[in-house]
Amino acid sequence: MLTPYLVLGLPTDADDETIRQRYLTLVKRHTPESDPVQFRRISESYEAIRDERRRIEMALFGGMDNPDYENELFRLAKAVAPKRRRVGLKEMIAAGEKHQ
Repeated sequence: MLTPYLVLGLPTDADDETIRQRYLTLVKRHTPESDPVQFRRISESYEAIRDERRRIEMALFGGMDNPDYENELFRLAKAVAPKRRRVGLKEMIAAGEKHQ
């Protein structure tokens, strides 16, 4: 999960523009002709975290190759069971006042 950040030399809280700028800097330094292995690693890392959606998916699913997102989301939702509790009279009155 942290590998793309380490390859690009970025903190995990980097924003889209910072990630893009760092990617462009590294690609200019490690061109496909001069260093094809490093270029491929940089490109793969950038693709993994290039936008916020991909970063969220990586955080949730750990960068699985072919994840079944729907099943994983259901599994995550089931991990924490909702707790039932009795609501008191004061809480019911307060809730009723909010809706009026």
